[in-house]
Amino acid sequence: MESIEKKTWFTMVNEFIHKYEECIFNFFFLLCLFIAFIYGISFKIMNDGFWHIKVGEYIIKNRTIPYHDIFSWYGMSKNLQWTSHEWLFGVLSYLIYSIHGFLSAAIFMGIMNTLISFMLYKLLEIRSKSKWIALICMGSYIIMFGSEVSLAFRPIIVSLLLIPVTCILLEKNRYIAAIFVVILGINFHGGVYPIYIIVFAYYTLFKNYKYFAAVLVGVFVNPYTYGIYLYTIRSMSEMHLQKQYINEWKVTQIYDLKFSLAIIIFIVFIYILGKVKLKDILFSGSFIILSISAVRQIIFLPILALPIISPYIKPALNEFIERYIVHNEIIEYIKSKIGFFKGTLIKSIIIIAIELAIIIPNGSYCYDFFKNGMKIFRISASDCPVQAVDYINKHPEIKYSHLLSHYNDSQYLIFRGIPTFVDSRADLFLPSFNKDTNAFYDFMHAFIDLYDPQDLINKYNIKYILVNKSYSIYGILNGYKNLSVVYEDSNYCIFKVDYFIGNIY
Repeated sequence: MESIEKKTWFTMVNEFIHKYEECIFNFFFLLCLFIAFIYGISFKIMNDGFWHIKVGEYIIKNRTIPYHDIFSWYGMSKNLQWTSHEWLFGVLSYLIYSIHGFLSAAIFMGIMNTLISFMLYKLLEIRSKSKWIALICMGSYIIMFGSEVSLAFRPIIVSLLLIPVTCILLEKNRYIAAIFVVILGINFHGGVYPIYIIVFAYYTLFKNYKYFAAVLVGVFVNPYTYGIYLYTIRSMSEMHLQKQYINEWKVTQIYDLKFSLAIIIFIVFIYILGKVKLKDILFSGSFIILSISAVRQIIFLPILALPIISPYIKPALNEFIERYIVHNEIIEYIKSKIGFFKGTLIKSIIIIAIELAIIIPNGSYCYDFFKNGMKIFRISASDCPVQAVDYINKHPEIKYSHLLSHYNDSQYLIFRGIPTFVDSRADLFLPSFNKDTNAFYDFMHAFIDLYDPQDLINKYNIKYILVNKSYSIYGILNGYKNLSVVYEDSNYCIFKVDYFIGNIY
């Protein structure tokens, strides 16, 4: 009698899940989109976004796109060539910021992250032909931002939307429309054109190769024409320097990124059990390699690697169940006793459990966001030289001198209209782009490696130095006798260089 009651209970649960499956799915789907919006609106990293806003301001006010440096006093004095391959994002970011400052930027980020999640779901649904698999894989994108990747106000946010859109159009054989999207995407974020080419290669090579050729030509439709191709070639030739000094270009320490590692292991699991085509292994594998090659590229795991192998997920899981669960002695015993595995109940419970595992920690983030007063991005005086820049803007003898600031602070100085020395447009200051300069390496060697900063000061005739007191270089500069403090607050200090003092120590 007890066994019959249990079977009846499980049958009722199974019927309930089946009856309300659509409602359950919609609940999880909308909740995921809501979480994506909260992650977007609560973004914390501006960084390059500071100078992107100023690029847009320059383009709109001057009605021209820059081909030479416009922000660095050093770059302008040398007339250094600059490929502003993200110019259209600059225009967009300036227009958004002009509405209501960082509040409108935060709303933009929320909307964009929601759209990315939605379009990624549509791509996954088309390829996997399963709304639940699509939902779970979409959740992997959302949870990645919750655990391992930070959203930043940068052109990649547009690329993450346009790449799935391109894939959806190609899935539907709308090649011309996809090419127009690629042209738009390249003007927003020219540096990722190889990703668009790989995507087109996946969908068109050996069957519609004329469209592949068309997209190669489409890359030229930008203010720098073939310069976009040269940009990537030149970047690769000096990438060892950027990998040495810039964290986001360093090789991914994948064992520290547990969720990303789990995605890679899951994809390998699909390779083994899903009878994946060689083409799909090669293309998805290329994005795994790409994600490991640099931290900033880890996001391509959920955006492209998972969608490529998504058609094989269901067959692989069925194969796994057939091999290791259906004929398992323990499972067979439980099955005979309580009938737990009848119908699709076990699969439904597993799917719901996975969704809860994805949503609960992200839901906790949303709860904290509302609990802490829904704080959006604000400039922190400990991270940006807010007060020091106020002082500089009141003292033109500093503002228009050979001012040296740290790489991490230069973006904010540009935002506030102060000419810098070297900033995060790193390629501009490398000999692969401008033969007569090696300012990027000189700066990093002195300020990061801490090797003879005085040599940097002398070589570039530095007049003032702005530095955060938390940096190691501050302790060294503070010991120089030929430097005098002209400004100081709790976070930053401005040194004046006195060249007439004999001994620097």
